[in-house]
Amino acid sequence: MAAGLLALGGLMTIGVGVANADEVEVNGDYSSEAGCLADAPHVELTRNDNLYTHYSCRLGSDGFWHVWLNN
Repeated sequence: MAAGLLALGGLMTIGVGVANADEVEVNGDYSSEAGCLADAPHVELTRNDNLYTHYSCRLGSDGFWHVWLNN
């Protein structure tokens, strides 16, 4: 019984992790974080835009700030 509950708990944890992993890089040409954060709330996708409700700005290996959309 305990093993079954432990296995179920593990599956539920995996499901939560997968649900939050959906993200897409949209734009990556900002020279400053401030510029990226100013534009990020207004970035829209041509398809499935409604699936992405949050944004973040991340410094890329190219030295520019990139807008990422996630849910």
